[in-house]
Amino acid sequence: MTFPEFKEQKPPGTDEPALSPAEGSPSPILRNPEDPKDDLPRPGEKRPTPSFKDLVANLPHHPGVYLMKDGQERILYIGKAKDLKKRVSSYLKGDDLKTTILLGKVEQLDYILTANEKEALILESNLIKKHRPRYNVDLKDDKRYPCLRLGLDEAFPRLQVVRRIQKDRALYFGPFSSAGKMRATLAYLKRLFPLRQCRQKELPRRSRACLYHQTGRCPAPCQGLISREEYNRRVEEVVAFLEGRKRDLVKELKRRMMEAAEELRFEEAAVLRDRLQAVSETLKEQKVVSSRFVDLDVLAVAEGDKGAAVVILFVRLGSVTGLAKFRFKDPAQGREELLVDLIQQYYRGGRYIPRTLLIPFPLEEQPLLEEILSEMKGGPVRLQVPRKGEGLRWMAMAEENVLSLLEKKGPDQEYLGKTAPLLKDTLGLSKTPLTVGGLDISNLAGGQAVGSFVLFREGREDKNGYRRFKIRTRSQPDDYAMMAEVMERLLSRYPQLPDVLLVDGGKGQLNILKHLVERLPPQGRPDILALAKHTFLNQGGRDGIYLPNRKNPVLLPQDSPVLLFLQRVRDEAHRFALSYHHLLRKKEITPLSK
Repeated sequence: MTFPEFKEQKPPGTDEPALSPAEGSPSPILRNPEDPKDDLPRPGEKRPTPSFKDLVANLPHHPGVYLMKDGQERILYIGKAKDLKKRVSSYLKGDDLKTTILLGKVEQLDYILTANEKEALILESNLIKKHRPRYNVDLKDDKRYPCLRLGLDEAFPRLQVVRRIQKDRALYFGPFSSAGKMRATLAYLKRLFPLRQCRQKELPRRSRACLYHQTGRCPAPCQGLISREEYNRRVEEVVAFLEGRKRDLVKELKRRMMEAAEELRFEEAAVLRDRLQAVSETLKEQKVVSSRFVDLDVLAVAEGDKGAAVVILFVRLGSVTGLAKFRFKDPAQGREELLVDLIQQYYRGGRYIPRTLLIPFPLEEQPLLEEILSEMKGGPVRLQVPRKGEGLRWMAMAEENVLSLLEKKGPDQEYLGKTAPLLKDTLGLSKTPLTVGGLDISNLAGGQAVGSFVLFREGREDKNGYRRFKIRTRSQPDDYAMMAEVMERLLSRYPQLPDVLLVDGGKGQLNILKHLVERLPPQGRPDILALAKHTFLNQGGRDGIYLPNRKNPVLLPQDSPVLLFLQRVRDEAHRFALSYHHLLRKKEITPLSK
C-alpha cells in the first residue's frame, strides 16, 4: 500500500500555475508578470497589505473567474463574472455583514480569464469542487441518492441499485432520498415480480438453477424455464409499478387472471391473484400529488440569522418521492448566487436531471444553466418559475420545508462556548476545533476488515460527512497498511481534513496516524489524538488520551467535558464500523425467505 505524496501549491507566477481548470476548460490566464500594476504580494515578502480597492484596480473588463485569498494563500471565495472588474467592484458598494467580514480577510486576488460567460460558469464550478473554499456553497460529500436501474440492453433485464446515471439504454427510477425505502421497494419487487438476480450481462447456460430460483425469487431464464416473451411481460409489469401506473397494472393483472382461470390454468391464476392483491394494497397507501405523470425537481431557498438553506423536492410521475436538504452556515453569496452554485454542483457528474426544474425566482444565468444542464442530460432541460396550479403548490411545499430546515437547531452552543476551548487548552491543540473526525479500523475475527470515519461539526454529528471503507488490503492484518489505505481514500474525498482526527486505539495507532499525517502539507495537517483504555496503578481501566510526543496518556476526570466528548466521537466511530460489519455479513448470507 502506498500513501500519496502531497506537494504544496506553488504560488502564481512561478513555474507552475497554482490552479489548473478541469479537463476541457479554457487555458488559464493568471496575473500578467509584465504589467507593473499586476504585482501583488508574494509569500514571504514583507510588504504592506493592499486594500481590497487596490486589488480590484488590477482586474480587466473580461469574462472569467476570480479567487479571493488570505495572507497564507488559502482560497476564501471563488466567483465568476461576465465582467470581472464590474462584478468584483460591486463588493465595495455592499453593506452586508458577511461580505464585510470576508473582504476584511482578503489580501490577494487572482483571476482566470475565459472566452465567455458559459466557460466561466463551468470553470467556477470545477474550482469550487476542487478547493471547497470556506465562503462558497459546500455540499460536503456531494452525496448521490440511489436509483434503480433496469438495463434494457440485456436479453433478460435485471434491477440493480446505482448512484450514477449513465447515458445508456437503460431505465432509471428515483432518486430515493432514503436508502432504506429503496431497499424495501426492491425487496418487494423481487417477491412480487421476480427477475433474474445474477450480475452477468450475457446470461450463461447453467446446469442447475440458483438458490434464488428454489426460493421463488428468480424465474431461471438461464435454464430456459421462462420464455423471453413471458420475461419481457414481467419487465413491463415492473416498469408500470415503478412508474406509478398501478391502476393500469391492476386492470392487466385482473384480465390475465380471469383468462388463466377460464383456461383452467389455476396455478398461474393463483400467482396472478396474489400479485393483484399486493398491488391493490399499495394503491390504498399511495398519495398522488398530481393527476399528470410529470418528472421535475422543485428548488426553494431561504436566508436568515442562522445562515441559509436550500431544499430540493423530487417529484416523479406526479408523486413526491423524496427531499434533499442543504444548510449553509455563512455563505458569502446572496440567494440568487447561492442557488446558481448549488444547481451546478448538485446536478453534475451522473445525477438524474429531470426535464423541468422549478425555481422560486428568475435567475440572470438561467439561459446558461439551461444550456449546461441540457448538455449534461443529453436532452432539453428548462428552468421555470411556477405561476399557478400544481407547480405553485409544489413550490409552497418546498418553501415550507426550507423554512423549517432553517429554524432547526444550529451548532451546539455548549460545545462552542465551553468544550471546544477546553479541548484546545487542555490538550495543547493548534487551534480551537470546530470539526472533529473519528477513525476506527475494525477487524473482527473471521470477518471483513472495515474502516469508519465519523464527523462532528460544531459539536453535533454531521451524518453527511460519515464514510465507511471495506479494507482492500489482502495481506495478513497490518494496522499500518489498513490505516494508510483508509487515510488515502479519505483524502480523496475530503481535500481538507477536520481540525482534529481521533483514532480508536493507543500509542501504536497514534504513531501510525502521526507518520501518515506528517506527509501532508503543513497547512493541511490536523491535530491528532488517540483514545484507549489505560490501566495505571489504582486508576483501573480508564480511558486515556494519547498525544504525539508524549509518553504517557492524559487522564482526565470521568466527568470532564473534554473526555466525554472524545468518548462520544470514539463510540460513534466504533458503532458505525460495527454496523457496516453486520451489513457485510448479512450480504454474505443468502436470504431463504423474507
